Amino acid sequence: MSRRRKIKKPKRNARRTMIVEGKLMKNKRGFGFVCPDDGADIFVSGRDMNGAMNGDIVRVKARENHRRRGAYEGNIIKIVERSCQYVIGHLTIQRGLYLVDPINNNYDHIMISKKNLGSAKPGDVVKVKIIRYPKGDYIAEGRVKRIVARAGDKDQFILSQIADYSVKPHFSNRVINDADEIANRIKTVPSHGRKDYRELMTVTIDGADSKDFDDAISVRKLDTGNYELLVHIADVAEYVREGTALDKEALNRGNSVYLPDRVIPMLPERLSNGECSLNPDVERLTITCSMEIDDEGHVVNYDISESIIKSNYRLIYDDVSDMLENNSEGQIKQYFDAYPMLKDAYKLYHILSRRRKRDGSLDFDLPESRIILNEDGEPIDIILSERRVANRLIEEFMLAANKTVAEHYFWAKKPLAYRVHEKPDALKMMDLKEFLMNLGFSLNGKSDSIKTKELSNILTMLDGKPEEALVSRVMIRTMQKAYYSSECLGHYGLAFKYYCHFTSPIRRYADLLVHRTIKNQIHAGEFISNGTGYNAFLEDACKHISETERNAMELERKVTKHYQVIYMRNHIGSEFDGVVSGVKSHGIYVELENTIEGFVSIDLLGKRYIVDEKTYSAIDEVSGNVITLGQPIRIRVIDASPEDGYIDFDIV
Repeated sequence: MSRRRKIKKPKRNARRTMIVEGKLMKNKRGFGFVCPDDGADIFVSGRDMNGAMNGDIVRVKARENHRRRGAYEGNIIKIVERSCQYVIGHLTIQRGLYLVDPINNNYDHIMISKKNLGSAKPGDVVKVKIIRYPKGDYIAEGRVKRIVARAGDKDQFILSQIADYSVKPHFSNRVINDADEIANRIKTVPSHGRKDYRELMTVTIDGADSKDFDDAISVRKLDTGNYELLVHIADVAEYVREGTALDKEALNRGNSVYLPDRVIPMLPERLSNGECSLNPDVERLTITCSMEIDDEGHVVNYDISESIIKSNYRLIYDDVSDMLENNSEGQIKQYFDAYPMLKDAYKLYHILSRRRKRDGSLDFDLPESRIILNEDGEPIDIILSERRVANRLIEEFMLAANKTVAEHYFWAKKPLAYRVHEKPDALKMMDLKEFLMNLGFSLNGKSDSIKTKELSNILTMLDGKPEEALVSRVMIRTMQKAYYSSECLGHYGLAFKYYCHFTSPIRRYADLLVHRTIKNQIHAGEFISNGTGYNAFLEDACKHISETERNAMELERKVTKHYQVIYMRNHIGSEFDGVVSGVKSHGIYVELENTIEGFVSIDLLGKRYIVDEKTYSAIDEVSGNVITLGQPIRIRVIDASPEDGYIDFDIV
């Protein structure tokens, strides 16, 4: 018979302790937080790191903070898994010691002995492999693996960020050779079994700077009064077969990366800009989603098939918009044989757009900008990228194709990579309801089940009113982030029950996965592995490409911000009009008309402001003056630091 353990009652003022595992998120102030899968973050001071580095999975002994109920602090007792093997940083020399100063401020200095320097010199940006992790009072030690950029390189910052985000700027010779060999071989493949659309008027419509063309369209009015929309997408899956070196490289990259001064493609240029790109006047292999659409915007019939096309024109957004919006005679004359089709496409666009709005789809029409660089790679202007009718037309047609493909393969019960956008968090939706109530609007339904159409109705009521931009910004902050999943969970923002990405396989691996599902059904299992093994692969692939997408977006934002800071450094002292784009306890953010965002410290306001982050406003206790999100405001540029990535404003 076992004896019962006598459990001591804790002292009344004793703090709760627990041991948990989680990811360490360190910051530049020398402390961090351990983030368990569930529960509150645990504060860890710099002296309690015990050699752990940012991103490591650690075991921590945590205790409740007696000053703040529900808050925990602790010390790391074990490093379960190291996440950091390589660091990107500037090589410096201090007191005779070679040190690498990581460009990511969440990492500490790393010491390099002379024998591990290679040919690197102070001022270079290097990639370092950690060979000894920090312990006690000793910092980490590393070995230089490669030189990312030499001291003085004009694009040193861009190259260092590309390396820090683990984006590969170049392809290996093996992958390039594979792409060349496949491109040469596929040229001889006959069009047998494919639907032949080579005689049909077909065009691509893209930006003036685009070099890879994933999609082309054909539109015609049927005798029944319905429209036929054909969305032709490059048949990349015919070239990039599952399991090849080319495929593994594409999966690893996940997507192309678009920076202001360069494109880092998912596929080698021979395919992305060559054999797969739907260039004009050449035959191309495609997958076509053909849809018959009635005057209410319903897809009443469709077909998804392998095809072959020959694009008649490579059209540009602005040219098409000039024809459709302004009846530009010069453009109409130049593209006279395509113009009748474009007019039909314009009518169909309005039908589809009205249908989507009736269904409650959200359309946040926030401005986007384009950075103009000179020959030396320096930003000389930042201009708005206007979203004109041709841009909207192509977006609408691609949405229709994506939705049709997703619904078909859902009911066919075939494995598919879906694009998922889940409903907003209930707490965030409660805050949104409260915010809208203060503006005189009410949202029907419980916070965890509000339909997209309710939000769409609010935006429709505010169309053209001063509050529209304010409410749009707050709604965007309420939304979840979209991701890829092997489960069909719907797209909340679009109000689509079924949705996937089908239209850009040259630049997104998700679309390539969708194409393989299509071709696998057509060819009875030749294009993807069968059984539960593929389902497990698909789930893992969706997680990976969701991560690479977020990684690419962060890199693009960081590099864009860098160019914006350099541009504003040349405008210190200048005044601009903008709108309040964020309200925080320490100050406000202001976005200019060209989308550049800067910060106004609360100290610079010169008055006693109280910030209410729930209502996105700052109120002066003395005068009653209110600064709120979306409010027009005039600022003066007082500082811009490319090294730190910030722009400081003062209110005029």
